Amino acid sequence: MFAIAMALIQENVPPIRVLVTGGHGQLGSRLVAVGRQRIDVEVVGLGRAEMDVLNPSSISAALDGHQPHVVIHAAAYTAVDRAEEDQEAAHALNVVAVGSLASACRDRGIRLIHISTDYVFGQAPRRPLRPEDPIHPQGVYAQTKADGERMALSSGADVAVVRVSWLYDGVGQNFMNTMLRLAKERGALRVVDDQMGVPTAAPVLASGLLDMAAMGEDMPTGLWHYAHEGVTSWHGFASEIMEIAGLDVPVEPVPTSAFPTAAQRPSWSVLDGEALRVRMGWPAMHWKEGLEICWRLRLKAAE
Repeated sequence: MFAIAMALIQENVPPIRVLVTGGHGQLGSRLVAVGRQRIDVEVVGLGRAEMDVLNPSSISAALDGHQPHVVIHAAAYTAVDRAEEDQEAAHALNVVAVGSLASACRDRGIRLIHISTDYVFGQAPRRPLRPEDPIHPQGVYAQTKADGERMALSSGADVAVVRVSWLYDGVGQNFMNTMLRLAKERGALRVVDDQMGVPTAAPVLASGLLDMAAMGEDMPTGLWHYAHEGVTSWHGFASEIMEIAGLDVPVEPVPTSAFPTAAQRPSWSVLDGEALRVRMGWPAMHWKEGLEICWRLRLKAAE
């Protein structure tokens, strides 16, 4: 990293300006934090007050004011169950706003990285899922994210749609911190063991997305999957969290039926991220390594 930094300084290469929507959310705030540690990108995160992606005029004002080279669209409607009754709001944020943002980026020659989800696959075959595999979204949230992908890819902008699964971080509201909180409150956990996937560490994903943005005109476009190595269940993930936290808390495996929800969850969310990893030259990383990174950052934040 030091050698790269020195080379950039010597060559007087200006940083790539990156604007992040949803800048106060889990991924958005992590992108901003990671960006502060780099000299090849200049990252600004905007919340709704600074850039309302539901308002085309607000989008235009933000893009014209900040003049980014790349936009990373991390804002989304993510309340999976509430979306079943709040269809209009989910459609507005996950579909209409994506189209408006992509069109605005196209008109200004701004590259766009749009974040999507494993939910678009629905009940998929039990093998690592590639970007070109057919999708079968089930539920309002999944359908709106699938429609948002199409809006982005058909916009005519230079777009990379990046699907991720089971995103979490060492800070904020997410599965990791929920399990730690419940473990301390209840002394025992009951966690689903028949949904399989790959946990994605937000700090590592953020670094990867900024790697893409920093490539400038060489940024890969099209449809991609980002995923660590390995496969686990929510129960396996929770058990590993207890292990790394040093908590002697029993974690009981239970079926999905033990926790009825308004929206159906995919039973298989294993994305194949090999194509993007090779394209970017990233080393392979097991999801447990990502968990260790998140844990260290969590401890550092608590100091």
